[in-house]
Amino acid sequence: MKTATKAPAKKATGKSSKVAMHSVGNPLAANALLADMQAHRRQVTATPDTARDFLTRVGVLTPSGKLKQLIRA
Repeated sequence: MKTATKAPAKKATGKSSKVAMHSVGNPLAANALLADMQAHRRQVTATPDTARDFLTRVGVLTPSGKLKQLIRA
């Protein structure tokens, strides 16, 4: 009786991947990561509307724009 084997999953490569992979020990990669983070911050904080949209997507604000209670005691 034969068993079916799965082909190994392909890794995402190339520029189409939005997730940047950076090595922790490489200072050049660390600088690239910081540059990516700064570019993202500039993009997110470009207008008040984009900032509100970002905070809503990450769960800090409700869809109506009010602060969510993040810690329940």
